[in-house]
Amino acid sequence: MPLISRIDTIFVPAVDTVSAAAWYERMFGMAEIFRSAGHIGLRIAGEGPRSSALTLIPVEQMPEQHYVAFNFFAPDIEALHDALTEDGREVTPINQNGAMSWFDFVDIAGNRVNICSFPEA
Repeated sequence: MPLISRIDTIFVPAVDTVSAAAWYERMFGMAEIFRSAGHIGLRIAGEGPRSSALTLIPVEQMPEQHYVAFNFFAPDIEALHDALTEDGREVTPINQNGAMSWFDFVDIAGNRVNICSFPEA
């Protein structure tokens, strides 16, 4: 039996966690699940308490990022790519390798995030 049961939360830095939370709510349909000392927890709306969360953590300055730390799965990658482009985000072209598609973007706080899509079994 494994000693852990899930990834509970992903910590995402933001200088302005309130603005970042509002953006994640608007862009991805996330819902706030807690707020404490500048930290704001979000979860995809409608997902249960056992699903992974995203926690925005307050920082005075964004750390330099040389890699993508996490990704989201999107069932309609083209629609999300279009929505992020229309929102003015820095977005890379959609790449494809077999059935897997992906692209990167920079969120409202300056974090590099990956989006992936593939047929689910």
